[in-house]
Amino acid sequence: MHSSIHIQEASIQDFEKIKAYISLFELDNRNLDYHQFLVYKKGNQLLGFGRIRSYKDCDELCSLGVIEAERNKGIGKQLVKALIQKATSTLFLVCIIPHYFEPLNFKITNQYPNEILEKLNYCTNSLVVEEDYVVMKWSK
Repeated sequence: MHSSIHIQEASIQDFEKIKAYISLFELDNRNLDYHQFLVYKKGNQLLGFGRIRSYKDCDELCSLGVIEAERNKGIGKQLVKALIQKATSTLFLVCIIPHYFEPLNFKITNQYPNEILEKLNYCTNSLVVEEDYVVMKWSK
C-alpha cells in the first residue's frame, strides 16, 4: 500500500515544520499565518508548501518551498497551480527564477502595486542573492 499524495490547507502541526523550512530556505518569513498556506504531503510527510498573501489591491504567491530531496519532481509546479486557484485577486510574485514560473502563465512586469514594490525592496535588501529579483504577474 502506498501513501496518498495530496495538496491541502496547512494545519497548525504543519505550520511548525513550514516555519523551520522557511528559515532553512531563507524565504520570506514576515506575517506568517498558517491559514495562508497550502501543503503538499505524502501521507503525513510534508514535501512542499507555499502561500498566498492577500493585500487590498492584489494577492502575492510567496514562501514557496520544496524539501530538497523531493525537488525536480513537479511538486512546486503542482503547488503553484493550487495556489493560483486559491488567489482571489490579481496575482503577483517576486522571484529570481522567472524561467520556472513562465510555463505557469506568469510574465515579468514593471507595473505592480505598492505592496509588491515593498516586497521587491525587502527581497533585494534582506534576502540578498547574486541573481536579480523580478516581479511577475499571472494571467490566464
